[in-house]
Amino acid sequence: MPKQAIPHPVLATPRLRLRQFRADDVDAMHACFADPEAMRFWNQPTYTKRIETERSVRSFVDCTPSYYRFWAVADAGTDRCLGLVNYHDGHIRSRRASIGYMIDPALHRQGIATEAVTAMLDFCFSELGLHRLQAFIHPDNRASIRLIEKLGFRREGLLRDNLRVGEVWRDDLLYALLAAEWRGAA
Repeated sequence: MPKQAIPHPVLATPRLRLRQFRADDVDAMHACFADPEAMRFWNQPTYTKRIETERSVRSFVDCTPSYYRFWAVADAGTDRCLGLVNYHDGHIRSRRASIGYMIDPALHRQGIATEAVTAMLDFCFSELGLHRLQAFIHPDNRASIRLIEKLGFRREGLLRDNLRVGEVWRDDLLYALLAAEWRGAA
């Protein structure tokens, strides 16, 4: 008997639509993945070939929702992909996951990431019933630190040589938010 697909929830905000990725989102995501500035704090090297982005977008579509899920962050009016938000390393049974996000650098400082991450946090805490969400952030990523702290995450520590990107080991700051601390909690 074939496995039944779990529907991908669409999350809406005043300016955004968080939806499942599609093949036509590759060009928008390649603008991010091929940009060294955008990838400076990401967990993988800059993509030089479009085929690398195509593979990633395919993996965003074909995910296991109990472990990870990616949303394309799209403009509510045009449905144009602006970036992504996701939860990953999810352990739905133990009610925790890590989060990530990336918005096209040309659109930074417009509140898009804050709006998109807020919608995802609401979903993770209310719909999935998660207890803890965490974010691993490079210590030099001031914009991401400001965003995550504005949303109520607390810094829990420095993880030395936590992630290997290419041949380079890098540190991460660990931030976490509990469901009881989330402003949308009942």
